[in-house]
Amino acid sequence: MQRILCIVNCMKKKYVTGTGIIAAAILVAMFIGLSLSAYPFLIPNLSATTIDPVTSASIDENNMLVLTGGTTLPVSTYLSVTLLAVPGSYPENNRTGMTKGWDQGVIAPGDSGHNTWKAEFDVSHMQPADYRITVASYTLGNNYSIIESSPLITGRFTLGGENAGPDAVRIRSPVTPVFIRINPAPAGSQKINGITSFSSGTPFVWSLVTNGSLGYTGTVLVTNGTAGVNRWSVTPTAGTLSPGRYQFTIAGNSTTAGTISAMTQFDSTSQNAPGASSIPRDYITIDALPDFQINNVYIITGTTSLPVGEGLMMEVSPASFDTNYTFSANARDTAKNGTLSGTALWSGAMANTGVVSGNNGENLWSFQLPTYTFGPGTYQINVSNDRFDTTNMTMVHGTLLSSRLISITGDTP
Repeated sequence: MQRILCIVNCMKKKYVTGTGIIAAAILVAMFIGLSLSAYPFLIPNLSATTIDPVTSASIDENNMLVLTGGTTLPVSTYLSVTLLAVPGSYPENNRTGMTKGWDQGVIAPGDSGHNTWKAEFDVSHMQPADYRITVASYTLGNNYSIIESSPLITGRFTLGGENAGPDAVRIRSPVTPVFIRINPAPAGSQKINGITSFSSGTPFVWSLVTNGSLGYTGTVLVTNGTAGVNRWSVTPTAGTLSPGRYQFTIAGNSTTAGTISAMTQFDSTSQNAPGASSIPRDYITIDALPDFQINNVYIITGTTSLPVGEGLMMEVSPASFDTNYTFSANARDTAKNGTLSGTALWSGAMANTGVVSGNNGENLWSFQLPTYTFGPGTYQINVSNDRFDTTNMTMVHGTLLSSRLISITGDTP
């Protein structure tokens, strides 16, 4: 997957793509303010920049290749990091993946001007081959074009499959976490739904208990979702729930992880299901979220009343809100965040994606959120139908917005 990024420490943002791509020039215009050998070799330059050795530990379980190094460049420098397959090191007539990748390196402050840099690449779709790493700084020219310097340093490594030789770093078979999650539901709805990593057609068993007594029970089949995240939906009763405290539990059996379950509790008035707001006619929702950690990759999904093909924009930034909410009918009802939270060194993210077809009148969307360059802290996720006008180079605000607060911890997965 091609990614186009713009990331700078301390009040700068990183831009990534979801299933769609935002042009680099647009992003820069919007946010300019804010082994052949595992060991690289230096090219003479006015600043000292190094690349750390690329080893098997450089690729994690998500097939993210994390490159690091040192530099005397200031933290405000725009850093370009490119991977390019060496011609002749892979079969041209039987290519199985991409042969080039680009990322903007993040420079973090160090001691006495000895700063560090970091960049990451999703190599799961890259062609096994010998790769050349090129690190360069760049400036912005007319129309926000990127003008790269001469290479500051280059290096090489070999990317291979699971059966590659000992000198290669290996593409891994990703392990998908097994989960069942329950979504928050709006008041007035009898439906309880959620998302899961279980395959479509898997049976789940559910129960609804009130005041310690079993009220309702049944089974439900998992249905298709998007981006590998499937869905389930339960309507415990055709009538209304009696007032009281309810506990809903849903479970499924995994061949690798055994029984997986999820549980939620809610208070019901004469008609309420769990939740706190009425269902608007037009909406964007964000599905139940996982526990976020740095140095990982997460798929964020949700539903919308918008038609298939409509564009959505996701923005992640440090949070200053005190409350969470799931629905909003007007994107401008929520003020933009303006304060840091949890850390003084952070990165934000922006991405765009398209709405895809769903079930039961609900269409779906998804974003991929890597957290390799995020600092620990509290962040806000905004998903809206904002769009960028490439003719006038301005943001056109949409009418829908959904926001959630998340905490990103400093623990590695």
